[in-house]
Amino acid sequence: MNPDWVVLKFGGTSVAGKPQWQTIRDLVQQRLESGKRILLVCSAVSGVTSRLSELADQPNESGLNAILETHKQLAIDLNVPTDDWLAASQLRMQACLRQLQQGDDHAARADLLATGEWLSTRIGAAFLSQKYPVDWLDIRKYLIAQEEPELSPARQWLSASCTAGFDQEFLQTCSALNPVVITQGYIAANSSGATVLLGRGGSDTSAALLTGRLGAECVEIWTDVPGLFSADPRLVPDARLLGELEFAEALEMAASGAKVIHPSCIRAAAETGTTVIIRDTGRPQLAGTRIGRQEKGHAGVKNITCQKGMLVLLLQKLDNRREVGFLASVFDIFRQRGVSIDLVATSETTTTLALNRPVNMLDDNALSKLVEDLQQFCTVTIYPECVCVNLVGNSVRTALAKLHSSMSYFESRPLLMLSQSANDLCLSLLMPAGDHELLIQQLHRELIVDVDSGPEFGPKWQDLQRWE
Repeated sequence: MNPDWVVLKFGGTSVAGKPQWQTIRDLVQQRLESGKRILLVCSAVSGVTSRLSELADQPNESGLNAILETHKQLAIDLNVPTDDWLAASQLRMQACLRQLQQGDDHAARADLLATGEWLSTRIGAAFLSQKYPVDWLDIRKYLIAQEEPELSPARQWLSASCTAGFDQEFLQTCSALNPVVITQGYIAANSSGATVLLGRGGSDTSAALLTGRLGAECVEIWTDVPGLFSADPRLVPDARLLGELEFAEALEMAASGAKVIHPSCIRAAAETGTTVIIRDTGRPQLAGTRIGRQEKGHAGVKNITCQKGMLVLLLQKLDNRREVGFLASVFDIFRQRGVSIDLVATSETTTTLALNRPVNMLDDNALSKLVEDLQQFCTVTIYPECVCVNLVGNSVRTALAKLHSSMSYFESRPLLMLSQSANDLCLSLLMPAGDHELLIQQLHRELIVDVDSGPEFGPKWQDLQRWE
């Protein structure tokens, strides 16, 4: 590990205004005083990526001007000149809009969406350079996406992935720059040098990948909450702050619906043994959540998540077990269509598959083609609006004996699938969307709220609010 470097990643709400940038400046000061060199990885200003996505869907100059005005105002608030970067970004965005007006162009969409990070880091570099020696780095020269021809074109451009590992050239490049370097999250380049994106939330992934490339000890993810909780605090006020997690636990939580950190970030960090620390920009005094290589601790459920946007396909054939290759044929269709499957359950005559529609970028047209292909082998029933409630933790099976009260929920409601992973980390309940929040609240009361397990379970969300 390289102790000289620390990587700080800041999400959209953490770069949205003058108070947030002043906090970033204070954190930079602290790290410099401790003898560190600093790589800052920044997201677009909060809400900007969504607005850029809407602009890509309906290209128009008024939407473009509103986005530029947001950044112009932020620059004014930070006393940053707008000369060259504002004009350059306007020209770049106008070129993307002209391409998009001619039709849905994944390359132009990726380039347009990337301007949010380009703008936020240009402003941030200018602000921080008022006090410190700062260099701005175009990360597309150092994060090159893998070639994944099996994925759909949309995913290749808008949800690409990069390999994790140490990069001596990148370390040497950064070490030759000023002690503070600022760059973009969410963005990479393909082998041709064109801009691609790492998927929504991909700035976390960028930060973990770059930490590994530097060989730094840890990456700090600064966001608008103190860390990972045992449930969504907006739904469960008694949700507990999770102080320590293993990589495997955190990955299951992130992949199962916890929104605080991206699952690809955990995968990248685990590959290089990089510790991930989640911190609250508004309350930097809180220790947050630490994710890393740790001894197994509390046995049982630590987190209850909910994946929304799930789609369930029920495939029926009178005797699919006796037909050699039935599942292989089905799965090959998904491979050809570039669609990943989250959960599978089989019986003598049926196969149930659960897909995450947003992750797969599965619109109605793509779904129709997928179903048409599947109907060559079986009948298909679609359950379009579903959720997956996930119980996550080491030895999660120990929760089974405590679920009798919560399971009364299904006396009058359908349960489409129940699945437990063989690694004993996740128990999944798949159901139609509706009043599933009642189930989450009941499960949390029964399994988590009063657990006392040292550093793993911290204070309740509602108590943290009173301490502000």
